[in-house]
Amino acid sequence: MTIMQTSHDSTGALPMDNALVSGADLTILYGSQTGNAEFLAHQIFEKAETAGLLAEIQTLNEALDNHQLIWKRLLIVTSTHDNGHMPDNSNAFWQWLQQAPENVYEGLPYAVLTIGDTMYEDFCKAGQDLDQRFAELGAIPIATRLECDVDFDMTSTRWIKEFLASAPDAGPWQPARSFTPGHADPEAYGTEAEPVCNAVVTAARQLTGAGSSKRVIHYELRVDGAFAYKCGDSLDIFPANPETLVSQWLEHFPAAEPVSLDGRMRSLTEVLRNHLELRLPHLGLIKALAGHCAESTSAREAMALLESGNRQGMDTWLWGRDVLDVVKEFGVGAQDLQLVIDTLRPLQRRSYSIASSPRRDGNLVHLTVSSVSYERAGRSHVGVGTNFLERAAATGENLRIQRIAAHEFQLPMDDAPIIMIGPGVGVAPFIGFLHDIEEVKAPNKTWLFFGDRHRTDDWLYEEQMRLWQENGTLNELDLAFSRDQADKHYVQDELLSRGEELLAWINTGAHIYVCGDKNRMARDVESALIDILSPDGQRELGTARLEELRARGRYTKDVY
Repeated sequence: MTIMQTSHDSTGALPMDNALVSGADLTILYGSQTGNAEFLAHQIFEKAETAGLLAEIQTLNEALDNHQLIWKRLLIVTSTHDNGHMPDNSNAFWQWLQQAPENVYEGLPYAVLTIGDTMYEDFCKAGQDLDQRFAELGAIPIATRLECDVDFDMTSTRWIKEFLASAPDAGPWQPARSFTPGHADPEAYGTEAEPVCNAVVTAARQLTGAGSSKRVIHYELRVDGAFAYKCGDSLDIFPANPETLVSQWLEHFPAAEPVSLDGRMRSLTEVLRNHLELRLPHLGLIKALAGHCAESTSAREAMALLESGNRQGMDTWLWGRDVLDVVKEFGVGAQDLQLVIDTLRPLQRRSYSIASSPRRDGNLVHLTVSSVSYERAGRSHVGVGTNFLERAAATGENLRIQRIAAHEFQLPMDDAPIIMIGPGVGVAPFIGFLHDIEEVKAPNKTWLFFGDRHRTDDWLYEEQMRLWQENGTLNELDLAFSRDQADKHYVQDELLSRGEELLAWINTGAHIYVCGDKNRMARDVESALIDILSPDGQRELGTARLEELRARGRYTKDVY
């Protein structure tokens, strides 16, 4: 939870009118699941200070916790989490806002900046919902809602500048004397965040064979103390950057002095290891460094892609590059190190689907993880999360973890049939589902579609799946190994080959679950499902039927 920050006026005093009233010129409330919206909100806070505004920043839930629900001007910055839901640190506020009294915010000047990923169906839905609700309660927008894709570093810049310039023109809100926020007891809405727990890796075994091009590992983590989760949940791991990566940075900046981070001088080694995202270069970083290194051919190429708005081309350019690759290719030298530090985002948590059942495994949590390791431009590259887990398995060191609760991606409450589609490591949550069904001897019929490259080396959990077939836990198993024949064969092809039977399952109430790659697999699988649901090839009817299933909670995805 981020502690509320309030910028001081010239006397150094803080406004203290009463417990419910903010004295700030601008209140920034944010909802963030992975840290991106939080990062953006804090950037806006700093720009507001620079613009001479008395500003404050906190999460939406903290505003409810603090009973600080009267603001002069309000800016909401939020992402969307898990199929259209609010981030965890804003969900309680949203529950309260939906029950707030009619016209309670009549005349409140506000604006919403929301970020998301257009690859997901519920793009920016949390921001849309908050915007609509504040308007229903009488608030007055002082800027049109901005919806940003993953390139929010670029697309939000102009909007933020114009918003901060025009916000003071909106008179500060003065609610009616009879203002009451309604029932604003934080405990009524469950504002307590999921606890961060310690865990150790107790077992690790490789699932792929020696001939596989991948290295997939099954991990078992023992969590200290009470740890409750459900099948379908995910686990966030708080990693440190790999020592090899930190060493590569220190080789490039060998004589670096301490650097400034969050207002403190720290050693470069500490900052690189524990605080900054070094694997995933974001577009704001590319823009800042490319603009600073205009003589670099690589920087000019990247800037041209950014200015063209060609997301696919930019993604192709970024593929395989980490931040140090960009720094080297652009020719960033020691004199610009602080610029790089200032532009990097905080080190991101890594999220993994849980592959176990609490009924069977207690406080042991299982994960299915595909290790990342490759060579590029004369450097070895490894994944941050996967390397961290491998090191923890070897050393026995503690991990910090946090449960991420699933909203819809859960087993049905009744005995409805279950269709699970999870190629590669996307099978992870379904391993948990099937363990749970086996443990309680649930009557649900089950059908699993699994695929990968080669049957011999890439059939994850083969022995377990065969056992489930033998004991009746798994009723149907369809496999698609794409490289075992001349024509590539994927899970979506297998779905189409069993279309009539799948339709019969769906018509008897089956729930459909999809887990894995969002960029290709999830879209191809959805297209196949639409074909199956389309009477006489009328895809518009199939699309509508699938949307109906989604609205009823019978078609859910965990894609990444």
